[in-house]
Amino acid sequence: MLRLEGFMELQKLHHDGVSVSEIARQLNMDRKTVRKYLKQAPRQYERKPKKWKVDPFRAHLRERWELGVHNAAKLLGEIRKRGYSGGVTQVRAVLAPWRSEGQERAFVRFETAPGEQAQMDWGHFGNWDGRRLYGFALTLCWSRMRYVEFTQRQDAETLLNCIVHGLEFFGGVTQTVLTDNMKTVVVDRVDGQPCFHPKMLDFASYYGFVPRVCRPYRPETKGKIESTIRFIKGNFWPGIEFDSLSELNRQALVWCGEVNRRVHSTTREIPQLRFPHEGLVALNGQPAYDTSYVSHRQVARDCMFSYRGNRYSVPHLHAGKSVLVREPLDSRMIRVFAQNDQIAEHKTATGKGEMVIDVAHYGELPRRSRTSVVKPPPVISELSPGPGVGLHYPVPEVEFRPLSIYNAFCEEAAHVASV
Repeated sequence: MLRLEGFMELQKLHHDGVSVSEIARQLNMDRKTVRKYLKQAPRQYERKPKKWKVDPFRAHLRERWELGVHNAAKLLGEIRKRGYSGGVTQVRAVLAPWRSEGQERAFVRFETAPGEQAQMDWGHFGNWDGRRLYGFALTLCWSRMRYVEFTQRQDAETLLNCIVHGLEFFGGVTQTVLTDNMKTVVVDRVDGQPCFHPKMLDFASYYGFVPRVCRPYRPETKGKIESTIRFIKGNFWPGIEFDSLSELNRQALVWCGEVNRRVHSTTREIPQLRFPHEGLVALNGQPAYDTSYVSHRQVARDCMFSYRGNRYSVPHLHAGKSVLVREPLDSRMIRVFAQNDQIAEHKTATGKGEMVIDVAHYGELPRRSRTSVVKPPPVISELSPGPGVGLHYPVPEVEFRPLSIYNAFCEEAAHVASV
């Protein structure tokens, strides 16, 4: 059975225009198997008919051009090894406008088709409330529509949560999403190929896009999102005032609405007017991906478990058992599950060392009744002043008798014993 990462690689090759036979050869699979998995794609996109045979190889030609390979014949030989069946005329036609470009440029902006690609990235915006402040940005490459959100975390759950908000803001998803090699997206590289984070793969499969990463140390590959981050720092951030993170994000959404209605400096068009032609795959009311923090916890005998420095209760039937805790990022709540059934829900404690208890969780526990004997406190009589007054109980009063009474008692006892 094909694993999820292999399935995403198959979709990527197919999207890049690689034939079924070539995909089968690269992935060491049968062609029938490749076709089967292509039919199981989470999203089916209408591929525009190719006007030129060289179109699938434009990206490779551009990459080689950036490396200084400008000879059309040499480039023709390279792309023929990759499956190109046309002639050199189309290759020269692709190279012709590039030859007239200025030599002083550092990089060239890549333009993509409508609905083909979105780019995302983080920006650092100093510190706030004793913690670092980050800005997440998502840009649609063709229409230049922008979405911005601020957080104080950069973990995988927060990243996916921000992407969910961005997709809901746009109302759809592109065919691919490009980012850099952040650890929440790429955990490693093997033979130069990225090994994607399992959560990112599952997330991409859920929404039906192909995750892609730029080449290491080549941030210009995602120049559109790089310029977006710079634009946020130069246009939105200076002079901004806020007293909470929610207020900051509210202002960011207002700003997004404004800039999406302005003429873009590169396209010379208004992003909001281009957006209807973007051709995103609509979400169609699909439930948002669950980006909750997930962890397992052991319940103690007192029906409580520890989570983030505080303790929470569960029904007494689950004492001594393991439970699953989910903490949604958009709410101050935690939900507790046992075998896929929700058994408890609590508001998250604001401090540390707190105990959050639902008394109903202990309602059916048997109670032990014990008779308690309350002893009255000893009566302390008033003492005369002197050393140690009040430190000890008073000596009980004793009757004074003459010693002759005790002698008579002893004589009587001895007489009885001799009889």
